[in-house]
Amino acid sequence: MTTTSLETVAKSLKELSFPTRFAVELCADCNLQCSMCHHDKMVRPKGVMPFELWKRCADEIAEVSPKCEVWFSFCGEPLLEPELLLRMIRYGREAGLQSISINTNGMYLTEDLEDRLLDSGVVRIVFGVDGLTKETYEKIRIGGERNQLYRTIQSLLAKKALRGSGPEIIVQFIEMNENQHEMKDFQKFWLDKDATVKTRKMLSWGGKFDTPLDVAPEDRIPCPWALTMMHVMWDGRVARCPGDTEAEEGSGNAWHESLTKLWAGLSPYRRHHLSYDFDALPERCQTCTDWMVGVARRERPDGEVWTQLDHEL
Repeated sequence: MTTTSLETVAKSLKELSFPTRFAVELCADCNLQCSMCHHDKMVRPKGVMPFELWKRCADEIAEVSPKCEVWFSFCGEPLLEPELLLRMIRYGREAGLQSISINTNGMYLTEDLEDRLLDSGVVRIVFGVDGLTKETYEKIRIGGERNQLYRTIQSLLAKKALRGSGPEIIVQFIEMNENQHEMKDFQKFWLDKDATVKTRKMLSWGGKFDTPLDVAPEDRIPCPWALTMMHVMWDGRVARCPGDTEAEEGSGNAWHESLTKLWAGLSPYRRHHLSYDFDALPERCQTCTDWMVGVARRERPDGEVWTQLDHEL
């Protein structure tokens, strides 16, 4: 990420009365132990979001900001609870949500679920892949099986092609030292299969990991994640940002307060960012480099290439 592109990102940021992206932690468990993920370091309790809590959130988002991008993602694998996921998607669509997406590692996507997801009304499905060869993929996505995942994604793409419509299928490549040498071949492989390819830099998850990004302190910008995205844990707790994976610095609980009020409760953090008063931010922010990630690059099979603020975990 160059200083110029960071400045471009910074110019797009402003105070929002409601987030433009909303991450739903359907469950806090995961079937993989990926090398670049904080999940195995989590200490908070793990569980599954009650449907009634989701209804409460979906109803408010649909009323206040129906175009808000709702993501089933964050600190767990949503396909560990496939029936609940499909029920939540259905309710969200009926409530009036216009943009529901899924972020998954894909290992629990069965043939039956492929058809049901294609029919569910989600607008995009992002698969975390990060490797072309079996050796590289399984070194990063520990516990995953490369050949199974590749068959699954290609099966989903083929079914979508036969239907002539359906959600955008995105394969994500997080650039790391372990996989950089495969990125171009990865892009070609999946573009030839009619998938959208997304590439981005590695997150530090609130300073928990080192990343290859290096920006001078004086070039720091407000954090796009903190300024645009809201995260609700399975038990209703609202995290300050994606770096606050234990929800230690959040604004309250969605069981007890409206999302609008909870978002407003995080406004002091956002004001510090927008005024470039970074020293006033919590200690976690002093070592976090996730604001540097900035944008992700996307390329569609038709050759369209664009970059945009990256909010997909």
